[in-house]
Amino acid sequence: MNTKADLVAPSYYYDFFNLIEENEINLALSNSLHTIKRLDVQKLSALKQRAYFPGKWTVNELLQHLIDTERIFNYRVLHIVRKDENALLGFDENAYAANSYANEREISDLIDELILVRESTTTLFKSLNKIQLKTIGKIGDNEVSVEAIGFCTIGHQLHHFDILKERYFPLLDS
Repeated sequence: MNTKADLVAPSYYYDFFNLIEENEINLALSNSLHTIKRLDVQKLSALKQRAYFPGKWTVNELLQHLIDTERIFNYRVLHIVRKDENALLGFDENAYAANSYANEREISDLIDELILVRESTTTLFKSLNKIQLKTIGKIGDNEVSVEAIGFCTIGHQLHHFDILKERYFPLLDS
């Protein structure tokens, strides 16, 4: 059985990989979808768009960041498996957040959208065969496999859900 240690990815992806228990991408995506569906809408809404520190994102912006990033990662997957030779570059997550208008949205709508995006991601990965999952592309100066992008998507979500628990939820007690 493959492990995430076998994936082709930049070293910083492994911080995300280490948050994931599963070694099979489709199982990991399915389980991560259940995690999203268990988000406590009332608890998140009670934060009233507060940030845990000045200059940090609000909960709305954090959720929008997850949505935006997952869409970008899915584009990268499609780009790589379809053998597009155009360069893939990084993106400025802070510019995306600043221009998202996420704070004008309801938490429940953001969670619904995140669920739909994850369902789309899950469908995309189910459509890929073993050769496509192992296909390697280049993002900036880094080589990365399609499967690694999928695991990074999940680990990125888990990373931000940990931040919600550790930094945002304590604000409810203050």
